[in-house]
Amino acid sequence: MTDSELQLLCVGFTVGAYFMVLVQVGFGIRDDRRDRKAARAAMAQLEAARKRADA
Repeated sequence: MTDSELQLLCVGFTVGAYFMVLVQVGFGIRDDRRDRKAARAAMAQLEAARKRADA
C-alpha cells in the first residue's frame, strides 16, 4: 500500500469510530429519557396506590 492509501485508511477508520461514538451517545441520551419517563410513571402509580391504601 502506498502512503496515501494508508492515510486514507486511517482517516476512514477514525471518522467511522467518531461516528459510532456519536451514535452511541445520541441513542444513550434517548434511552435515558425513556428510562426517566418510565420511572416517573412508576412513581406516579406508587403514589396513587399509597393514597388508595390510606383512604
